Amino acid sequence: MSPNAEKLERVVVTGTNIKRLAVGSETASPVQTINRDDIRRSGATTVRQILDTLTAATPGELRDDGNNGSFAAGATGVSMRGLGKGATLVLLNGRRAAYYALADGAKEQFLNIDSIPADAVERIETLKDGASAIYGSDAMAGVINIITRSTFEGVTVSASNVWNDGPSAGGSSTVAVVGGLGNLNKDRYNVFANLEAFERRGYTLADVIHDAPEYQTKIFNPNFGAPSLFSYPGNLQVGSRREPVKGCTTLNSAGLCVNDLNGLNQWSDPAKRLNFYSSARFQATDDLQLFGEVHYSKTETDYRSLPFAIAAGSPSRWYDGYNKKAQEVAQPLLAIGNPANPYPQKVGINYRFTDNVNGRESTASADQYRVLVGAQGVFAGYDYQVALGRNASSADKLDHVRPSRDMIAAVESGEYKIGQVNSPELLARIFPEAGILGDTYQNFADGKISGDLFKLPGGMAQFAAGGEFRTENVNIRSTDNIMRADIIGRGAQLTVGDRKLAGAFFEVNAPVVKNLELNGALRFDKASGFDGHWSPKLGVRWEVMPKLLLRGTVAGGFRAPNIPETLGQVGVTGFFNSMVDPKRCDTATKIRDILKTGNAADQSDATSAYNSGCLASLPTMISSNPKLKPETSSSFTLGMVFEVNRNLGVALDYFNIERKNEISYRDPDFVLEREGKPGYEGAISRGSVTEQDKRFADRANALRPGANVAWDAGSITALLLQYENFGKTQTSGIDFDINGRTSAGSFGNLAVGLTATYALIYRTWDVDANIWRPNTIGLRDQPRLRLRLATGWSKDDWSAGLNFIYTSATKLNDTEADFGTWGEAACQKRLNPGDLPCFIQSDLRTDLNLGYTGIKNLRLSLNVNNLMGEKAQVNLRSGYSVRPRVWRLGASYTF
Repeated sequence: MSPNAEKLERVVVTGTNIKRLAVGSETASPVQTINRDDIRRSGATTVRQILDTLTAATPGELRDDGNNGSFAAGATGVSMRGLGKGATLVLLNGRRAAYYALADGAKEQFLNIDSIPADAVERIETLKDGASAIYGSDAMAGVINIITRSTFEGVTVSASNVWNDGPSAGGSSTVAVVGGLGNLNKDRYNVFANLEAFERRGYTLADVIHDAPEYQTKIFNPNFGAPSLFSYPGNLQVGSRREPVKGCTTLNSAGLCVNDLNGLNQWSDPAKRLNFYSSARFQATDDLQLFGEVHYSKTETDYRSLPFAIAAGSPSRWYDGYNKKAQEVAQPLLAIGNPANPYPQKVGINYRFTDNVNGRESTASADQYRVLVGAQGVFAGYDYQVALGRNASSADKLDHVRPSRDMIAAVESGEYKIGQVNSPELLARIFPEAGILGDTYQNFADGKISGDLFKLPGGMAQFAAGGEFRTENVNIRSTDNIMRADIIGRGAQLTVGDRKLAGAFFEVNAPVVKNLELNGALRFDKASGFDGHWSPKLGVRWEVMPKLLLRGTVAGGFRAPNIPETLGQVGVTGFFNSMVDPKRCDTATKIRDILKTGNAADQSDATSAYNSGCLASLPTMISSNPKLKPETSSSFTLGMVFEVNRNLGVALDYFNIERKNEISYRDPDFVLEREGKPGYEGAISRGSVTEQDKRFADRANALRPGANVAWDAGSITALLLQYENFGKTQTSGIDFDINGRTSAGSFGNLAVGLTATYALIYRTWDVDANIWRPNTIGLRDQPRLRLRLATGWSKDDWSAGLNFIYTSATKLNDTEADFGTWGEAACQKRLNPGDLPCFIQSDLRTDLNLGYTGIKNLRLSLNVNNLMGEKAQVNLRSGYSVRPRVWRLGASYTF
């Protein structure tokens, strides 16, 4: 090594624990880095928005906005390669941070990336191959390492405001301050802290309905934005006839009572976050540095539901996991003498409790923190680092949305006064507070040592070795009234458990000959209740010529079953929504098509009838399984890095990941197709055909004599599933990364960067047929190509750039199981959409960024996302989504 090279700083790159020279730090594993300048140019104000630029990440993963029904409401997760949050390890400065206290789907534990202040992020390194041999469990699809500033001097205040052009509602504001003192080299210490406050402004359907395309009501949902028959003071159901409750002043053309709910129907959820990060470093001696970190976050997402409604003749059904039985509660019938019932017999009612002012609000609130202390330095010529700390999180989601069983008697008897303002005390009794609470923590200690081993023909062999120990505890539970099945339609959840995990690794980097490096790693992990697991990895890095590098890796990975999957006392209970019920959908479609030809009330019923069979909500329980084994994976990458010239580099990497012993439950579509067949006899329970079902069919037969439509089966009352080790998933594709820059003389400097992922295969295993199911690339939410092209120009105090985000077309069906209903031919026949596509067309979004630094200590920026104002592509399955032009104005000042 030359004398000059000896002076170059050695750094640790994500995916290895061996320090490398900062120059030529490309490793055998593909690593994508998003630096602070990239973040500024993107206009991202949250970590989620930064990670949305990763083409290797899974689009549409869990986020807090729009996830009122999620078991992990109020949080945002990230996934790579379509393998889920559980297979993607997200680190904060190379270490695990606190899991969100509520598990997504009551199963997946993950880091809530909303808890990390974007202003504190220095860069994000994404390892795009398996890394369990280095980091242990969960690193099967890749690793995202969010790296904060390590030191800071002075004070910088920044602020930004985001607003929408189109629907004027919505937008967000961010204010951040970072301050630090001490120079680590001169003063031998540095302490800094970053505080960031974020607020997102929500909006309702009333704010955006004018922007909705014609197909939203013509095809997707005929009742979209229409006044609701589930109203206040409501409609009586007298036999097969409906009439408004006396006193209603908002009547439709059929003379029935309706309410406009658009102003109550929340389409974007307000949120507030306060994120804090602080770091302290003290250079005790030339060979010893002490450090500490504190990370704290308070996040709140305010969800608002529509007020609860009664549907006459349609009982509430749900699966009660605590008592292990299907629950059914009939809707109330107004008793004779009830002030709202003028008849000498009991009558039903379609009614909405709009006087329950607290019944719309549901705040998902969470506190998350990490504290750690450690030391690093050099001992006997070897680098070392040790640390210990604690990660913890608590969260809850409580509301007054759904009623207790007391509501039935109160409505029937007249204690609850229909169409009037009832007392807060009565409302609090029939709509008590209910929800879910969670707490989780990890205590951890880790250490590692690295350095030179011996001389090889190509250079010095190096090693790293280390280990970690963690204890984990999870406590997630529903409120007691849900456990007792007192709350109508809401299933319980209970997971209480703890475990210990330990791991040790050894890694070697061997330059066997000039320009050829081998990298090998081996790690052993042990979790309480499971056998130990070995994870190997081998990498090759070959500089074929000064400007061409070939690289490849082979790795084994694993994920230890987590506490919710193995120790849940009450399995996750909830609903699969928008499901096609094979035994009801054909009849539901026929009834809908007939009722659409009737009056306004019939047209409203048409949607309800269709939804009951083709967009059904299935009460479900998925049970934990203490006999689960760890998931395992094998991954393979092969790529090249080519330096065209000193200003242009190209990287191309093929990846192939196969996950085995997959912990999951059987696909609901898959189970529905096999109802009653061997092996699935007890998976599905059905109720009888309801009075509402019969009314829909009778009215359709009256409108079209001779149609003779009739339901073949009642609605599903319970779908019972269990977590199992079964099947496997394979995903493969090609990642592209091109970066170039050049000087254009007096015109300034130009830069271009392209990242893309071209997906080849995503398929799962058919556990019954023992074969691979068909490839789903190109189907819904599985685009073939995701591409981001970033261009930049800078000159003196000015900078500007255009970013282009492209997603290829996809079909509407998820798998072959729903091809018969959402395949292109089936969609055309069933929906008759005319010129509208029965697929989702390719999409291109253009973003603009501008920056100015001509005023001392001041930086100004303007970002315009969706510069051309392109609407979201037609989606006949999911319906209209808002995509306005978005403006962001930001400023930062350094004192």
